[in-house]
Amino acid sequence: MKADLLIEAQNTLGEGVQWNADHRRVWWTDIHGKALWSCNADGGSVETTALPERLCSFTFDPQNKILAAFDSGLFRWDLDADRRELIAAFEPDQPNTRTNDGRCDRQGRFLVGGIDEVDLTPLSSVVRYDGQSVETLMNDVRCTNSICFSPDGKWLYFADSPTRVISRIAYDPETGAMGQAETFYTVGDSGGVPDGSCVDSAGALWNARFGGGIVQRIMPDGSDGMAIDVAAPQVTCACFGGDNLDRLYITTARENLGQSELEASPHSGSLFVCEPGVTGLPEDRFATPLFSG
Repeated sequence: MKADLLIEAQNTLGEGVQWNADHRRVWWTDIHGKALWSCNADGGSVETTALPERLCSFTFDPQNKILAAFDSGLFRWDLDADRRELIAAFEPDQPNTRTNDGRCDRQGRFLVGGIDEVDLTPLSSVVRYDGQSVETLMNDVRCTNSICFSPDGKWLYFADSPTRVISRIAYDPETGAMGQAETFYTVGDSGGVPDGSCVDSAGALWNARFGGGIVQRIMPDGSDGMAIDVAAPQVTCACFGGDNLDRLYITTARENLGQSELEASPHSGSLFVCEPGVTGLPEDRFATPLFSG
C-alpha cells in the first residue's frame, strides 16, 4: 500500500505526530524548523506556530495544555496564552544532547529520551515525568525512538536507533516498574533505522523507517505485517487519527538530503496519510493538569 501526500509541508524534521480528538486535528512538530503544525483530518485548516527553540516531542493534558519536550528540557505550555514554564532541564551537563522521542504510558506518565546530536555516542538517557518528579529510566542511549506501549500497557517498546533493534520491556502499568529489555525486532542493514512508532488496536507496532521509505507493521509476535510505502526516504513517525482512528498519518524529513535526493523525492518533509484497514488507539494524554485554576 502507498501513502498519499496530504500536506506539502517541507519540514526539515517532521516528528511527533498525534491526533487530538478534542480538536479533531493532527498535530506534529518540525524539530529543526522550530515550528508546531496542525491540520484537520483531511489536511485542511493548516496552522503553524513559530517556536523559540526546537520542540522535539509533546503530549496534551486533560485541559489540552501541552507538556512539551523542548530542546533544553520539559516545559508546561499554554499555547493559547503563550505561557511556557520550565519543569526540568534535560541533561544540562551534556551540551551535545537534546530531547527526542516521547510519549505517555497508559497511566498518563510522560516518557522522553534524548539523542547525542554530534556523534550518536551513548551519552543520553530516557526519563519519566509523573507530575511530581523526573526519574531516569535508562542511560547510555544514542538516539531514543519508538517509545510506545502495548494496548494493556504491560510492554514498553523502545529503539536506540543506531542499533537497528526495537526492544520490548515488561512494564507495570500501575507502578511503572520495568523489567529487562529483550529484542522484539531487528531492522536489516538495507532497511533504514527504526524511528517513531505507534500501536494499533490489535497490538501491532507501526514503525517509521528513517532511510527506509516505509512504515512497517510488526505483529505482536515480532513478524512482519503489511508495509506502507512513503514517497520520501526519511520517514520519521506515524499515528492513527481521524474520527474513527482508521487513518495513519505519517511525518517525514528533508534534513541532510542532497539536491539529487530531493529531486528524486521532492515530497520529503511532507505529511502523508493512508487507510490501512485497521484502527488505532486514542493517544494517551498526560494524566495531571499542567496548570492549576
